[in-house]
Formats: sequence, structure tokens, C-alpha cells
Amino acid sequence: MHDLLIAGGTVVTPAGSEPLDVAVDGERIAVLAPHGELGRDARRVIDAAGCLVIPGAIDPHVHYAMNFEGILTTEGPEYSAAAAYGGNTTVVDFAFQAPPQSLHDAIAAKQAVLGGAMAVDYGLHAILTKDFSFDVVEEIGDVIRAGIPTIKTMLTYGYMSDDGQRWGTMNAVAQNGGMSVVHAEDDAIARWLTAQYVREGKTHGAYICEVRGPIVEEAAIRRAMFLAERSGSPLYVLHMAAGSGVAALAEGRARGLPFYGETLSAYLSFTQDDLWDESPVDVDGTIYPQRGLLFNNYPTPKFGPDRDACWAALVSGDLQAVATDHCLVSLKDRFETMGTTVDSMQAGQAAVELRVPLLYDGGVNGGRFSVERWVELISVNPAKLMGLWPRKGRLAPGADADVVVFDPQKRWTVRWEDLHMKERYSCWDGWELTGKVRDTILRGTAIVDGGRFVGDSGGGRYVPRRMLPEVLRGDFAFTAQALGAPQPEPAA
Repeated sequence: MHDLLIAGGTVVTPAGSEPLDVAVDGERIAVLAPHGELGRDARRVIDAAGCLVIPGAIDPHVHYAMNFEGILTTEGPEYSAAAAYGGNTTVVDFAFQAPPQSLHDAIAAKQAVLGGAMAVDYGLHAILTKDFSFDVVEEIGDVIRAGIPTIKTMLTYGYMSDDGQRWGTMNAVAQNGGMSVVHAEDDAIARWLTAQYVREGKTHGAYICEVRGPIVEEAAIRRAMFLAERSGSPLYVLHMAAGSGVAALAEGRARGLPFYGETLSAYLSFTQDDLWDESPVDVDGTIYPQRGLLFNNYPTPKFGPDRDACWAALVSGDLQAVATDHCLVSLKDRFETMGTTVDSMQAGQAAVELRVPLLYDGGVNGGRFSVERWVELISVNPAKLMGLWPRKGRLAPGADADVVVFDPQKRWTVRWEDLHMKERYSCWDGWELTGKVRDTILRGTAIVDGGRFVGDSGGGRYVPRRMLPEVLRGDFAFTAQALGAPQPEPAA
């Protein structure tokens, strides 16, 4: 007798879609077999008829309990059940090092916050910020070997490092089998343009998309690519929004370099036009002006052609993953602490609960790519790129039994009141979507059952990661067809 049987659904992997049942023993997948072949003899049977059965989604870019120098702190891990509602069984957060703290101490501090408090499994990236020292760089090898192989530096904001530090970091990453990660915006160009716009009286917050426009991203991406190539480090560019930046990264991959990139749900949804929305936001009687500013993030959303380029790159394979940069900041902090002008603009996305259905609706229902490519973008590719494969991101015997039952016919309207993140707003409020997560199973245990969270709010575990050799070499490739034969109807 199996512990769990997920029966009657259409199993979707990059290789195709098949009517299969999935049996689970303990925390691992035991076997997949054609419908009915395994019988119904299991301690629990989940009826997935009419639904897609997919590997648990992996968001490779989230921030919980991120403290901005004591000024404000983002939503904490006690709200991470929202990730499960959205079909995510694993997320990758960040340990944020700032001098004089050591890298090991920064990781320990983050673990102290997340350990025993996450509803889903989690890994960590490490961020090196500001004027970090040779001693911090010398910690990188130990950190990679201990299961944190992705090391981030920033090319802008108060946490930026210079290219000398980045060169030292990338060399250490390359020597120890890790992957360099960057927030790529050129700080000098952005500061110049911001000062120019202020001088010209163009201070509305929506101008942020121009002063931090495509050239700001592309310039930083090309610098990071140069250093990564010369150091021998693989490179993963976070939150890409600019079409010219995506094209630059594709140039490197075309030369066989191990360069990868993600875009965000927000960049596939919004452009500068949305930031000009002047309608008020009313939460329990508190009125905040300029709703459009909630659509901002860093890097900023760009323009219509850039959004189109990001969608096209998901189809072509020039971008390999979709993340959220989930970094939930209160309305009060966004409008009052951060500000609303071009030189003091707000950011912070509330998106972890919506990534999977948004990409299904816009990608699969939108006719842009196949259901197999959707699974690749939300689960398989993040698992491989983040060093979680083969334990995560696949439906195969021996893998963690992280499984999502997704109803592709469910029509629903996004309402912030129905979501499960801390703050009471959503940039997607009022969007009508088709396709919704029904059940989320983490290591063999249902944590979302029929749309209700029934899991342990602290049941998520830390997952050490190790980079795949093919990712380090640069011969990582898609296996799914972006658009193939007509998509099969879910098994009845």
C-alpha cells in the first residue's frame, strides 16, 4: 500500500503530457503509471481528474524579513504559506552580508530567522554588499561547499560593490564551483539621468522607468558578462526587464558561455504606462494616491517592446526562468518612507502567490508557449539552475514528492482580500485568470488541500544546493518545445 496516490490527472513534464497516476511513499515519489494500473490501494487518494499534475514550483528569487538598515523590514516568513497557495514548494531567499559582518555570520543570522518558520522548503543565496573585504571573499569557498553556491553582488544602490570587488568575487566563485549572481543596473548612468530629470522638473515617480531605462540595465549586464567570462564564472542575471539586456545575455549564450537570466511576473505584466495610474488606493479608510507607483520594482518595469521581448525570450529560451523578487513592503512604507518622486521612489513586489497562475494564463492560455514550457519555467529550470535538481523540480521515482494539482479550467478574479500575503493590496487586483492551484503537496504531505492551507506553518526545511556540472559548463538546454502540437485536454 502506498502512502499517497494522486490519480486521474495529466502529468506534465518537459518531455510531454501523459495520463498518469503518481504514487508516493514517505517523502519521495515511488512510481508513475498509467491510470488505474496502481489501483486505488493507498492511505490517501487525491482525485486529480480534469487537472494537471506538475512538479512543485520553485521561486528562485524571494525576500522574507529583509531589513533595510533599520528603516523598514519586509514581510516575514510567517506569511510564507502564501507561496504554497501559489503552488510553490521551494523558494530561494537571500542572506544579506554588510560590513563589518562576516559572510558566515550573515548566513547564520538569516537561518535564525527562517529556520522553523517557513511553510515551504527553502535555500539561500548569499549577497556581498558595500565595501566587503578580502576576508569575506575568502569565505566564499566554504559557503559554496556548505550548500550556498550562488553569490550575488549589486551594481547599484547603497549596497553596491565596485568592479574590483566583483572581479575578486567572481574568481572565487569560479574556483569553487559556484555561480555569480548580479543585480545589474549601472549606478552612474542612473544617478546622472535622475539628476537631469530633477533639474528639468520631471519628478513624477513614473519617470523612474526612464532614468533607470534599458540602457541602465544593458550597460551593467555587459560589464558583468565581461568579468564573468574573463574569470570563468557562470553568471545568473536576476530580474531582467530590458529587451536590450536580454539580447546582450543571449549574445553570450550564443558563444557557449554559461550565462542565464530570469524575468519577473511584474515585468511580464506592467510597463511605464501603468505607473502613470493616478487612481487612489483605499485600505480601511486610509487613502494613498498614485496607485500606479505600486507597479514599480528595481530594476524598473520598462516599456511595451521590452515586455514583448521578455515574453519572446521565454519562448526562444533566451531567458530560462520566471521569478517574483517577492519583497513585500507595506503601503505606508511604500508611500511615506520610500516616497513618490523620481529621486526617492518606492519598490517591493507582492507576487509569490500569483507567479504560477499568471504565467499559465499569459503563457499557455495566451498561446505563447506550451504547458510543458510552463512547467519548465516555473519548476524544472529553476531546480537545475539553482542546484536543486534532481531532488526538486521533477516527477520521477526517488525525487521529493513535491507535487501540485492545477485546475486549468478554473476561472477566477484576483482580489487582494482573497490572497494570503501580509499587505492588503495586489498589483494584479481585478485581473481575471483561467487556471489555479488546487492542491500543493510538500514531500508527500498535502499542505494546500482544495485551496485551503492545512500544512505546518513551520514545516519547511532548509535545502543545501550544489551546482550541476552542465550548468557550470554552459551546455544546459531546454527540453520542452515552446509551441508544439495542440495541447492535450486534461484527463477526465
